[in-house]
Amino acid sequence: MKNKFLLTLLITFATVYLPFKISAQQVFDVVSIGPGYTNQAFYSMENGEQANVSNTDWDLAFQITGFQATILINGKNNVRLFKAGKSVNDWSALTAADTVGMLNPGNELLNQDTSWWSGAFNITADAANGFDLGWGVYDFATHAVTGDSLFFMKMSTGEIKKVWIQSLMNNTYYFAYANIDGSAEVNTTLSKSAFTGKNFGYYSIATGTTLDREPNKYTWDLSFAQYMSALPFPYKVSGVLANDSVAVAKAYPVDEQTVTPWGLTPSYYINTIGYEWKAYDFNTNAWLIQDSTVFFVNDRLGFLWKLVFTGFGGSANGNFEFYKEKLSATGVQENGGMPALLGVAPNPATNMTQLTLFIKNYNGSNGISIFDLNGKEVLRQTLPQQEGLITLPVSTENLANGTYMMRLLVDGVLTTEKLVIVK
Repeated sequence: MKNKFLLTLLITFATVYLPFKISAQQVFDVVSIGPGYTNQAFYSMENGEQANVSNTDWDLAFQITGFQATILINGKNNVRLFKAGKSVNDWSALTAADTVGMLNPGNELLNQDTSWWSGAFNITADAANGFDLGWGVYDFATHAVTGDSLFFMKMSTGEIKKVWIQSLMNNTYYFAYANIDGSAEVNTTLSKSAFTGKNFGYYSIATGTTLDREPNKYTWDLSFAQYMSALPFPYKVSGVLANDSVAVAKAYPVDEQTVTPWGLTPSYYINTIGYEWKAYDFNTNAWLIQDSTVFFVNDRLGFLWKLVFTGFGGSANGNFEFYKEKLSATGVQENGGMPALLGVAPNPATNMTQLTLFIKNYNGSNGISIFDLNGKEVLRQTLPQQEGLITLPVSTENLANGTYMMRLLVDGVLTTEKLVIVK
């Protein structure tokens, strides 16, 4: 939250922004997701493309870190989800008759394109009940989520499967799927530990396999892909979604060469860039780029970028053309540096967590301490003799369940972060 607050200050007040301005240089780049938009590209503003993978080989995506137990469906792959409206006790009794009216307007469940953490399996959650996660209910005593809903899933082949997300416990998702008549039933699992450092772990119903297809979540800022948007009705669009914790501000209409981020309010909606910066002209049969449009992107490394799209190749090649400029370091500390602590994951942790750090100047006093809520130090660890962006594993194996405060001293600046242990 501290980084987000500082970013708001940075973009809103020129007096904060100016001292950290660096010489800007426009860099032209092209990201391609292939003919027919078959791929998904994960892109770092600082380091370019981090991965370019098939976007048609998975059906379900399971959240790895965080509290929402989000489960996405692959709209690009024409996967469609509907709530069965039956008790889990009816799993074996479901028949084709239960799917009558399934496709009626308003019944379809969609991923929300404003947040990674609002998946199709979650959007039926009762907003008044913080423990209701849509597909299941969280038990505060056991820290498990028990599935209480059944779903119908229409696959890309047109066949209909019944799906039951049975539980999430001990960092493992348990789920089942089968044909409507109960044949070809599969009971399987997806372990979070197999996808450490990722936003999601993926599963293909078509092949019955898990897929590790994302780069580390700290290494990318933007996803280029075709995805399903609600619009006034479900429709596949090709656009750009921001990674979690990446803030974007849109400026329109502006002079692309002279515009600054002063006074703009950053948004954490992942679809702030989205797809509406382009439009298809049916008279010329060509894609047109909305002029006078500039995006300012605060990346995972703490830098502020200017992003301007210059072209789009459409389904012929899936090319996104743009130029970018690095404008400044953001999320600055009082000493004028980047924040030392960029991320903690997993949090809640079991036996291990990992810190992502930026160390400007190493010295022997750099270190991390963990305290319980009574103020007792329960762990102390020195930092490696490295500078720049590093990852630091921290063993929490000997810590009991509970809430702790983590204190990090780097470059003479003390940073505090909450850490939760759940085993």
